[in-house]
Amino acid sequence: FNGDRVTGEVIRLFGGLLELKTSTMGTIKIEWQEIARLESPYHYEVRMSDGTRYYGSLDGESRPGELALTDIYGDHMLNTLEIVEVRPVERTFLDRISVRLSAGYSYTRASEVMQTSFDATVDYETEAGSTNFSARTTVTDTDTDSTSSTRVDLGRRLWTGRDRWFRSFFTNYEDNDELNLNHRVGVGYGYGRHVVNTQRMRLTGAAGLQATTERGSGTSSEEQQNLELFLDGSFAAWRFETPELALDFGLTLYPSITESGRLRSDLSLRLSWEMIKDLTWDISGWATYDNKSDSALDLDYAITTGIGWKD
Repeated sequence: FNGDRVTGEVIRLFGGLLELKTSTMGTIKIEWQEIARLESPYHYEVRMSDGTRYYGSLDGESRPGELALTDIYGDHMLNTLEIVEVRPVERTFLDRISVRLSAGYSYTRASEVMQTSFDATVDYETEAGSTNFSARTTVTDTDTDSTSSTRVDLGRRLWTGRDRWFRSFFTNYEDNDELNLNHRVGVGYGYGRHVVNTQRMRLTGAAGLQATTERGSGTSSEEQQNLELFLDGSFAAWRFETPELALDFGLTLYPSITESGRLRSDLSLRLSWEMIKDLTWDISGWATYDNKSDSALDLDYAITTGIGWKD
């Protein structure tokens, strides 16, 4: 708005900040509301707060408060306040993928308890949808015993023609020594919606059905099959002012259809603080609950902290 003109490569608009790579000043970040005009002949994906996605070039002939985009259907005048994200349309597999890794370790001499944890998240997006992979494992060693808990999730979201709505396909694997769970494998399908989708936060809900096969390691070790409801909610928020912060929270409920009165749940939480570029201090936690577990316990949880890396 002060009349300055900056030339460079648009890396991304996210969290209300436009990241621009220049030849003289390096990579700079500009607050979105301070930009009067953005133009580029290259193709970009523009996401709106209502879930609509546009793919096209950015025309400089726009009015104040609007972004002009040209695609195969013509010209569109987009309200800048309703734009959530802008990013280049990537052409290669590596350009479309993002990876996040974190690890933690703790040891208490008085109790001789050692805990090791590892988390991994991989996201891959195309114009049709997104694929998400996440894995976590926690191993606890004492002077008399060793227990572990592992969960792996793989999901695919496909955008629909309706604003904010998506279809969800997913599969997961879980084992937990504390709950006497030898293994559980689930496969499901459902629909979801972005309830809130702004430059600062995102609230998403989804519901569907899941079929599972599981085996306990306690008194009952027979293979069992179940059909469950799948009720999922997730919340994410970002702050890119120093120090940069990111919060992710997710809660999934699994009311059983085939086993009367059974309820399972899975909760995850991650708070990430960027200390230096791409290096973060992470606090993460999870909890898994089963009111009919094959154990004296029905709840297991862990809280870890450590160093993380993001790409």
